[in-house]
This record gives sequence, C-alpha cells and structure tokens, in this order.
Amino acid sequence: MRRFKRFTAPIFILLIVLFFVLYLKDIDYRAFSDLQFAWFPLIIASLIALAFRYWGVFIWRTILSDLGAKQLPAFSALSDVYAKAWMARYIPGTITWIASKVYLANKLGISKSRLTVSSLLEGGVQIVATLSLSLFILALDPRLDVISREVKIFLVLLAVGSLVALLPPVLNRCLAAVFTYVRKKAPYGELRTNGKATLRSYLLYVIGAFIAGSSYYLLSVALYPSIGPESYWFIVGAFTLSGALGMATPFVPSGLGVRDGVQLVLLSLIMPKEIALAITVFSRLWSAVIDVVFYLTARSMR
Repeated sequence: MRRFKRFTAPIFILLIVLFFVLYLKDIDYRAFSDLQFAWFPLIIASLIALAFRYWGVFIWRTILSDLGAKQLPAFSALSDVYAKAWMARYIPGTITWIASKVYLANKLGISKSRLTVSSLLEGGVQIVATLSLSLFILALDPRLDVISREVKIFLVLLAVGSLVALLPPVLNRCLAAVFTYVRKKAPYGELRTNGKATLRSYLLYVIGAFIAGSSYYLLSVALYPSIGPESYWFIVGAFTLSGALGMATPFVPSGLGVRDGVQLVLLSLIMPKEIALAITVFSRLWSAVIDVVFYLTARSMR
C-alpha cells in the first residue's frame, strides 16, 4: 500500500497533463484565427478571472471554518491545494476535483471526513448559486424564449432539486448513510453541515458569479467591441448558466460540450453566429490559460 502511495502524486500529475493537452487539442483554433483583440479589456478580464479562482479558495476556507475546522493552514497553502485540485477538473468525472482536494488537504492536517463534507457542500452550492442566479437574470430577458419550455422546466427543477439536496437535514442524512455503507468511521460532528455554512457559501458564490460573469463580459468586449453595456446582464447570465450546467455534467472534463453548446446558443441571440462561435471557442482556450496562471501563482506564493 505504501509503495502504491508513492506513485499517487506522479500519476495524478500525469493524468492532469494528459487530459489538459487533450482539452487544448480539441479546440478548433480556426474559429478565432481572424479575430482582432482589444488588449486592455482582455487584460482586465484575465485579472478578474484570476481573482475569481482565489475567491473560490476564500469560500472553501470559509466553509471549513463554519464546519468547525480549527487551526486551518495559511491561505497560501490552501491556495496551492485548491489550484492543483482545480486543474484536476480536466480529468473526466467531477469526483476528481473533490477527491484531489481531500487527498491534498489531508496532508495539511485537515481530517478527510471534514474535507469531504466541505468539498461536497462547496461544489453543490456553487452549482445551485450560479444556476439560480443565471435563471433569475435570464428569465427577465425576452430573448431567452429561444429555449423550449421543457428545457426551462428542467432547469428550474434541477435548481430546486439541488437546493433541497443541500439542506443540512437532507445532506447530513445522505452523508451518514454513505459513510455507514462504506463502513467508514469518523467523528459525528465532522459528518454534518449546518445552515451557516450553507447560507454563507451560497451568498459568496452569488458574488463570485458576478465576478466570473464580469470577466466573460469584458472578454466578449475584447473580441467584439460592438457589444454595449446593455448586454452586460445577458452575458453574465449566459456564461453563468453554461458554467453551472457544465459543472453539473459528470464524466465530462470541465463541462466540455455542454458548456460550449449553451454559450453558443445564447450568445448567438445578441451577436452574429460566427462571432458567437469564435468567442465560445476562444473562451475555452482563455480559461485554460487562466487556470495555468492560477496554478503557477498559487505555487509561487506557497
């Protein structure tokens, strides 16, 4: 067993590199070969996107604190763990993001059970917060009529169902059942969430959705300057909705396909389809570059 653990980290890194390369290889670079960039909004968008990654670290640390974790490591140490786990999103299967955080942060002295609960809560709240916010924003826009009534009902049911699953009485029972099934023993308090952690993380991720959405708005402006401020809310809602559905899609690296499809459909309502396609494709490459920058800066701060 110890011999196997020696190879865990190298295999993990190798998988990240492999699937990250495959992710980049799958991008159709011809879609934005003729684009002209406005560098100032692109730079500002990149800085805001990087700030959103660190905002995620802050939310994760807040959840751990609200769940009773004591003597948490420094923010820089948690950032290093979070950045590595963030890169694991390129490995198919949402569980890799959660499992990598649990594995890496456990080495910093945080119990695995508390890390598992906090990571599950964080991922679930992120989906619910971004999905509910995007639906609220886009529901007021008549251009969303392009989406069928059945799809709208599905999105509402997904948001409500996810919210119910995150309620402390429901999630706590599910966690207890899972740990009992796998015959894992852990301190009772470490297997429970609470209303404070759920509500505060929800509000923080709503703020985070505006941070991330603003970066995508500026990215769109950088690639298509004809977009005016009146499109800000629609673009924030479009990218937020696509991101939420991408996270909710298992076994797909970083929401690939689902996220792109939603972005393309919605962006095509406010700009020419060829521009919408170019922005959709370029945003994948741009987001991957920001992820690498996040990883490098987090490593350098350690």
